[in-house]
Amino acid sequence: MKKRIAFTLTWKRIAGLLAAGVAAALAVSLSGLVSIAASSGHFAPVGWFLHWTMQNAVARQSLGISVPEDIDLSDPALVQRAAGHFATGCAPCHGAPGIEQSPVVLSMTPHPPRLEGQIGEWADRELFWILKHGIKYSGMPAWPTQERDDEVWAQVAFLRAYPEMSPQTYADLALGGERGTIDEGVEGSETAGFDGITADALTDCARCHGRDGLGRGEGASAGAFPVIAGQSEAYLKATLQAYDLGFRHSGFMQPPASRYPDEVLDALAVWYSEQPLPGPAMPAQSDGAQTTAADPRGDIAPETAMDDGIPPQIFPTANRSDAAFSIEAAAGGLPEGDEAALLDLGRTIAEQGIPSRKIPACNSCHAKEGRAKNDLYPYLGGQPAWYIDTHLHLWKEGTRSGTRFAHLMDKIAIQMTDEQIEAVSAWYASRPLGQ
Repeated sequence: MKKRIAFTLTWKRIAGLLAAGVAAALAVSLSGLVSIAASSGHFAPVGWFLHWTMQNAVARQSLGISVPEDIDLSDPALVQRAAGHFATGCAPCHGAPGIEQSPVVLSMTPHPPRLEGQIGEWADRELFWILKHGIKYSGMPAWPTQERDDEVWAQVAFLRAYPEMSPQTYADLALGGERGTIDEGVEGSETAGFDGITADALTDCARCHGRDGLGRGEGASAGAFPVIAGQSEAYLKATLQAYDLGFRHSGFMQPPASRYPDEVLDALAVWYSEQPLPGPAMPAQSDGAQTTAADPRGDIAPETAMDDGIPPQIFPTANRSDAAFSIEAAAGGLPEGDEAALLDLGRTIAEQGIPSRKIPACNSCHAKEGRAKNDLYPYLGGQPAWYIDTHLHLWKEGTRSGTRFAHLMDKIAIQMTDEQIEAVSAWYASRPLGQ
């Protein structure tokens, strides 16, 4: 006759079993016998289980993500926008078309895969999630800032185009046309005063902005980057410092800005401020204007305001405190697809503002006269519409900073409708560079 073992499971015994399990785990950890060496790799079942767990986590945690309606992942300009970042931030581990992975990288466990055969296995939302959040314990970092989804989507667009890229196509997009270098005449008499580090930094900048500061990209990819040529030295220097210190968020710009010492950033600001703009329209010079006043509002802060709270010099005299100021477009009544009406609304906002919504005239700061008073105000004329639109929305969402005058835009952008932002962005994009 078989004997049965009498065992009653109680809460006390459950607690004891859990305590024993924890003690056993601690004992194994304390023993130092667990293999953590990258040189040993993973046992096949362990490697499969970890990868399977990662795939499930990405698939579930990305369910609420979708491609924004205003983003076209096949847009060549979007692909171009992320190419330089891939070259400096991704290719060192994953390799690139025509560029092999380093033996150092291949000695990681797990080692980063080449991406040509991997991209198609992931949905757009999953690629976005991986790029934005990274993967723990794999060496895959999160995006340098969690505030710039627009940049992450640009990188997704680049990855979607990546599997079909030839080495030369990749070089044209990410390396300035030459595999492993930027062949734009960076060396020579024009940069004779640069040391090696500064020359390398200029090469980094040129991947996206070009050595001339006009931005890389031709044809369908034109306008992929903001134009920085001819912006004031003070503005460029303060902007680079804002990226370096993390005051201004950008996964594209924070890594290079924090990579170099202040003297190199200063030299880059000087270089790009001296680059000429094509055509007759040139940016205003600061005329020696000083922007170091104790009051960060500087010259734009009047002693008194009007009854409606608008600073006096913001609006032309004829429009000050004009309670009757109203246009149908400003109220959101633009006919759909009417580009002329959109540009007219943009011109009105730029030149006159909308007093009834506490929106000042953009030109009061960003036109030649405004920039002459304060060289930390950038020119907007000729900048890509997407760039102005994106940054106005960042201000509206409270996630955009920059120079010590950037806060002035907070109370302005939050008053603007999406239509008004689109209109003023389109207007400035239609203007000559530097205006």
